[in-house]
Amino acid sequence: QLKVAGHVLKSEIERFRRENQGPVLDITSRYFRELTLGSFASLLTDENDQGEPILVGTRSTGTRVLVERMSSGTRDQLYLALRLASLEWRLARHEPMPFILDDILVNADDARSRAALKILGELAAKTQIILFTHHRRIVEEAQQLATISGLHVHELGT
Repeated sequence: QLKVAGHVLKSEIERFRRENQGPVLDITSRYFRELTLGSFASLLTDENDQGEPILVGTRSTGTRVLVERMSSGTRDQLYLALRLASLEWRLARHEPMPFILDDILVNADDARSRAALKILGELAAKTQIILFTHHRRIVEEAQQLATISGLHVHELGT
């Protein structure tokens, strides 16, 4: 029974991957391109030496970059792009749900933080976005964007 259950689970995971990977990867690529300010053009799936699926970033020149070779800030942006894409994919089919982030922009420079806050502001029209940060520069960027978008900045303890 355990072997049958394992086989069923594995085949269902593979079916889910086949049905959802392409569209979610396309959305993730778009967000990743925006979050990296065009430093990366897209994302591709590939296989490592053991035949396991991996994600690879591609530059506009076609150069491929493995995730482990990306900077920690770029990996954070990839993680955020994956989460945003999953949220967007889910929102197209289900009721909105809160999206909570905690210091996701800690390793991002000012320009990339601005790009991320802009994306979060756009998504806030569809669902509730809550971003926690203790970095003053992120708060200041959000306050500047709040004048032209739907962002609201709430500071605790003030």
